[in-house]
Amino acid sequence: MELSEEVKTDLGVALNEATMLGAEVDTERSMAFVTFDVLTLPLVGPPPNDRRIQFVFHPIGRVAASLRLGDWNDAGAKVVAFELGDLLRVIEGFKEPVYGWEFFDLEGKFEKWQDRLSLDYRSGDAGMSHTITLFQVGTDRHLDLCIWFDSFGLRDGIGGFPKLDEFIAGGKRWWDGFYSGDPRTHGEGIVHTDRDGQLRVPPGVFDSD
Repeated sequence: MELSEEVKTDLGVALNEATMLGAEVDTERSMAFVTFDVLTLPLVGPPPNDRRIQFVFHPIGRVAASLRLGDWNDAGAKVVAFELGDLLRVIEGFKEPVYGWEFFDLEGKFEKWQDRLSLDYRSGDAGMSHTITLFQVGTDRHLDLCIWFDSFGLRDGIGGFPKLDEFIAGGKRWWDGFYSGDPRTHGEGIVHTDRDGQLRVPPGVFDSD
């Protein structure tokens, strides 16, 4: 799937406040798999029982992560090294929402922690067209993750392959519903700010069908 600026903006809405469940890397196939429990609504009826969506990135050129024992802005926090094979275990220790409305091709984000890496896997020259940048916040610890890739696909929790526009539409409906008081969104959608404490609602992204 191609990543236009419009698609990147729409994916930011669909992924905002999704819980990151795990991430794994298959070095032999040059693939990375990142799984989320997303906020989504159908046109009618209750939310789906299984909201898992897995992003499959291919080929991947680099995977970098920084696990630090401190807040995200603590420049003196201890960096904890770990192996690529431990990435799933590390993320499963958080299972926290990602937020900030923007995740793809973010200039300057990686540079803020590139000198404090826990792992830095590189596969070669391919797979460097785009990035997805994610983070997890815990009690006195923080994880930053960046994956470089060329393309991606989607899989759902039952092995299906949802269309990109359908996935995006479900996320937009959820946020439209949240701001309009749809009872199907009650109990979720707590974090509305980026890491600078600013409410971020890109103009026009809540215009769903």
